[in-house]
Amino acid sequence: MDVGKTRWLILIYQLPREPSRHRVAVWRKLKTLGALYLQDGAAVLPEDAVTREQLEWLQLKVRESGGDATLWESLPNTVAEDRELIEAFRVSCEEVFRKVIEEAERLRRRAALGSDGASLLDELGKIEREFRAGRRRDYFRSPLRDEAASILRETRLVLRGDGDAAGSADADGVAG
Repeated sequence: MDVGKTRWLILIYQLPREPSRHRVAVWRKLKTLGALYLQDGAAVLPEDAVTREQLEWLQLKVRESGGDATLWESLPNTVAEDRELIEAFRVSCEEVFRKVIEEAERLRRRAALGSDGASLLDELGKIEREFRAGRRRDYFRSPLRDEAASILRETRLVLRGDGDAAGSADADGVAG
């Protein structure tokens, strides 16, 4: 997506206080999608086919739950505002990718100390799920995404005992 040309979808919604499960369900879905809140009850996502479908579905669910919801298409007024939104999305994803990198490195250290490989592989599976969830929300392709993917591949090789992961990396530094 190009800076200054990004189309955004804004879901503006209001739900009754009770039952609270409806508000929680909307919040969880928006969090899963990686939406940013502009203010209470106003969440934004970059427009693509998936986000449009998901927000239209969420709009319907809000209305079915007794609330009001409107979905808006938007272009920021300035390139600077567009950049700020894009940067906020990148920062959000980079937090996830940094955590993935730290956790994968921690597993490698534990493997080097002789921890149980099976339990480490289970933990790696959880970290890989976090990575996949972060990747789905990475609308603007964070540079840390590739680094996290590479470290996860190398960590899996180390934990499986497939030799020195760094030695099996290809020319791009990505383990195979």
